Amino acid sequence: MEVFEVEGPFEVEVVEKLNRFVVLVRREGRLLRAHNTNTGRLRDLLLPGRRAYCLPKSGQKTDCRLFAVEEREGFAVIDTALQMRAFEFFQKAGLIPWLSPERWQLKGRNRRVGNSLIDYLFEDPSGKRLLLEVKSAAMRLEGDFGGYPDCPTERGRKHLRELLSLPDRGGVLFIVALPRVKGFRPFCAGDPEICSLLKEAKRRGLLLRAISLHFVPERGVVLENPDLPVEV
Repeated sequence: MEVFEVEGPFEVEVVEKLNRFVVLVRREGRLLRAHNTNTGRLRDLLLPGRRAYCLPKSGQKTDCRLFAVEEREGFAVIDTALQMRAFEFFQKAGLIPWLSPERWQLKGRNRRVGNSLIDYLFEDPSGKRLLLEVKSAAMRLEGDFGGYPDCPTERGRKHLRELLSLPDRGGVLFIVALPRVKGFRPFCAGDPEICSLLKEAKRRGLLLRAISLHFVPERGVVLENPDLPVEV
C-alpha cells in the first residue's frame, strides 16, 4: 500500500483550543502553541486529553503545526495543506482510478473562476478540462459518514456558486480525513445553503467525489478509499 510519508512528526496531548488558529498542546510536560490550519470548528476532535501529532515549525507566534488528532481507533488528518499534498501524491501514483494520471494531468493550481480561486486544473489528452475544488471533511456523522461543513462557510458557498456556472467541467472533491468511514454526506445543520447548493450541483451534473485517508503513526498518511460513496 502506498503511504504518503510525513517528516518529523511528534506526539502531543491536546490541552485546549485557544482560538481559531492556535491549539495549546503538551509535549513531555512542556506546553506548546500549535498552529491549526483547519478553519472548521472541530468540536469533536480538539478535546482536552486527546492524543495528537504535530510537525516542527519555525515562527514567533506558534511552536509547531498540528496535523493529526486521535479519532476512535486512528488519527484524523486535520491539516488541510497536508491533506492536499497527500491527495496530489496519491493521484500522481495512480491510486485514484477516476482521476488516473494516464488520463488526467495536473495543469495548474489556484485557477481563477469568476471571483474565486479553484484549487486544481486537470486536463485530459483531448483538451477537456476539469476544475476541481477540494473540501476537507473531518467530521464524523451518524452511520460512520464523513461530513462537511461543521459550521457556516461563505467561502464554500462562493466556490460552489462559481462551479455551478460550468457544470460540464467543474467538480468538488471531499477529502474525508477520518479512519473507517462508509461514505460522505453534507452536514446540512452546519450550513443549510451548502446542502442546497450540493443538491443543485448533483442535478446539473457537477462531478462530486470523495476519498478517505487518515494518519498512521510510524507510517504516514494512508489512502483508505480512493472512491468513497457520496450521498447528496
